[in-house]
Amino acid sequence: MIVKSEAIVLRTMKYRETSRIATLYTKEIGKISVIAKGARDGRSRLGGALQPMNQVGVLFYMKESRDLQLLTQCDIARSFPGLTTDLDRMAAAMAAVELTDAVTPPEEANHRLFDLLSSTLDAVNGATKQPGNALYYFELHLLGIIGFRPDMRICANCRKAVDRPPGGIGVHMTANGILCPECSGKGLGLEVLSPSALAVLQRLQETGDPASATRMVLDPRVRGEIAGVLRRFLLGHVEGLRTLRSEAVFSSIL
Repeated sequence: MIVKSEAIVLRTMKYRETSRIATLYTKEIGKISVIAKGARDGRSRLGGALQPMNQVGVLFYMKESRDLQLLTQCDIARSFPGLTTDLDRMAAAMAAVELTDAVTPPEEANHRLFDLLSSTLDAVNGATKQPGNALYYFELHLLGIIGFRPDMRICANCRKAVDRPPGGIGVHMTANGILCPECSGKGLGLEVLSPSALAVLQRLQETGDPASATRMVLDPRVRGEIAGVLRRFLLGHVEGLRTLRSEAVFSSIL
């Protein structure tokens, strides 16, 4: 079967002397692995487009009996030059790509996830202030797509509204979301989320545009709090998810 699809390159590796194996997240099929024969040959058109974080148009031959599909065409569909010229942008984009790879099973299409990843990469690419905010947006909406959406305005235990932190103090959280003051008093919470961090998470959850997140100027303490909370949500719900390789690399650089 010949398949034509948009795709985002998640990762690549060298194969033999001139070829390359790539993992793609395609809009039509979901995550697949392909071999691009001769992609490392300087004369090949495949090699230039087949780079991690690129959004491309691909054509490949697919057989259900094999794990590695044959890629015959790959052209850049959307260019994200800012992702390779700035370390902060690169770190956020690579983390989103790596998370997509980690949470998706092979050959299970999800148009919402494809669009979320694409719009996040676009937002990070165009960010002028805090590109990492787009990653927080991505992680929060990714949790919703995979079925573990924490509601940042409803108590996870009694389902009462928690619109604003009571008395200017933080709210307690569980593995499934925030708690109202009454449920917090029952000792159900695992950690405390500050009023500022809760307000940002509520705003991120309710906006439909990752680019708007990059225009928010957040205090480093709040950014650290949000990053930790979202990652603990993901680690608690995605089996086998570990510390991202890209974050380990960029934390040592940045």
